[in-house]
Amino acid sequence: MGCWFMAKVLVVEDSAAVRLAVTEVIEQAGHEVMEAENGRVAIALLDGGAVFDLIVTDVLMPEADGVEVIKAARTRNPDGKVLAMSGGAPNLPAGYALKMAEMFAADAVLYKPFLNEELRKAVARLLSVTPDSEPG
Repeated sequence: MGCWFMAKVLVVEDSAAVRLAVTEVIEQAGHEVMEAENGRVAIALLDGGAVFDLIVTDVLMPEADGVEVIKAARTRNPDGKVLAMSGGAPNLPAGYALKMAEMFAADAVLYKPFLNEELRKAVARLLSVTPDSEPG
């Protein structure tokens, strides 16, 4: 059984509805969540010295994409984990976007749409927390 702790998590997603849904699932698991509406904002947080146990990032976003976020996380937040998520784009399948994320060292990937339980389990696994040991 894993040991539970409150992690600091950054959710990077340009869709406000998806960002809110992801944030709610992670907060319900007992973690502290900060949000960024695009990669540029996320990178600015990292440049400012913010440290996160986990960064959950969309791959395809305007201004700075998830690959840029992952690269910044690896240099500025090297001990943190990264979960990449993507539903693809009109001319780019999700599998391709997520393969790029893996190439840049995302620790795990989720294909959109995903179930709340899939997200919860991925977060727990990356934080080495047994889902059953989480509160609520």
